[in-house]
Amino acid sequence: MPQQVLKTRGLTYQQKQELWARWKKGQSLSEIGRALGKHAGSITGMLAIHGGIAPLGRSRSTRVLSSSEREEISRGISAGLTLTQIADSMGRSVSTISREVSRNGGRSRYRANVADRRAWTQSKRPKKCLLALNEPLRAAVAEKLSLDWSPEQVAGWLKRQSPDDKSMHVSHETIYRSLFIQARGVLKKELVKHLRSRRGMRRSRHRSSEEAESRTSITDLVSIRARPKEVEDRAVPGHWEGDLISGSKNSHIAT
Repeated sequence: MPQQVLKTRGLTYQQKQELWARWKKGQSLSEIGRALGKHAGSITGMLAIHGGIAPLGRSRSTRVLSSSEREEISRGISAGLTLTQIADSMGRSVSTISREVSRNGGRSRYRANVADRRAWTQSKRPKKCLLALNEPLRAAVAEKLSLDWSPEQVAGWLKRQSPDDKSMHVSHETIYRSLFIQARGVLKKELVKHLRSRRGMRRSRHRSSEEAESRTSITDLVSIRARPKEVEDRAVPGHWEGDLISGSKNSHIAT
């Protein structure tokens, strides 16, 4: 059987989507690697960057100018319209149009495609998360995590403690992101060891088929019903069963 050729180039957008979909389903690193033609180590590196949590999809806010609106601004400038006239025709405020034109070279140098690309690139800059902006909330979360509370327990406790104070509410997913995505620098990495799994990445609740099989299957399994009949009378010491109970002060009892 010919060996699989592993690709060394980066992943396409579609492959990245497939990677996260398979990871969310609980597939193992080797399963994902085989499907994408990548080494398991490469898959680990890609997942570790995001802490095992799929990055949020990007979309334009309805409050910002769209590419078609920027084209309309460009056409208005070419037609010699004032910024007020352009704003009125678009149903936008004059200040919005004025800022857009000013930050992109003014009337003489404004280009819709350049302005739109620049705005999209700037929107990719990481934004500070809730825990980074709210010190009391961050301190409360860190304190409970250090006591071995799970993020789900912390989120639920905060809602019960401050039901009317929304500023002291945070979802468990935000806590996980702040723990695993260390680029945020919000919660100390040491707090990860207080999680029950103690993993460095978030794993799906769905266990992979390979992992499940390796944990639950025993090679050449023989049912207890197939044991020899001579075992029943316990005549041979090797057929005996026993337990060892260990107590405090180095005490032990064999039963």
